Amino acid sequence: MAGGPLWLRAVHRLERAIGERVEAVVHSEAYFDVVTIAQRQQREAKALAESVSRRALHLLNLPAGSDVRRLREQLARMDRRLSRIAKELEAAELPEADPAEADGRR
Repeated sequence: MAGGPLWLRAVHRLERAIGERVEAVVHSEAYFDVVTIAQRQQREAKALAESVSRRALHLLNLPAGSDVRRLREQLARMDRRLSRIAKELEAAELPEADPAEADGRR
């Protein structure tokens, strides 16, 4: 058992034989071209599916994902605006410290 179990040596030999070929393919220019084309087609298929589903949902008078996303963005903007207005109102309502009162407290 100098090199380990027989099954492990067999797995290592198989991995070396297959691994070298896989690495050669993965590092080739053709592989990168195929991956680029596949990603582009996947993006186009996703855009087509979203377009079809958006139209179908709108025909049923239901909101699509893009509608919900747009409403969430509007709601977030309104929330930030209301927070800013509330802070401004709070600052305007706070009475300014009168120097005479500050001396009387000491």
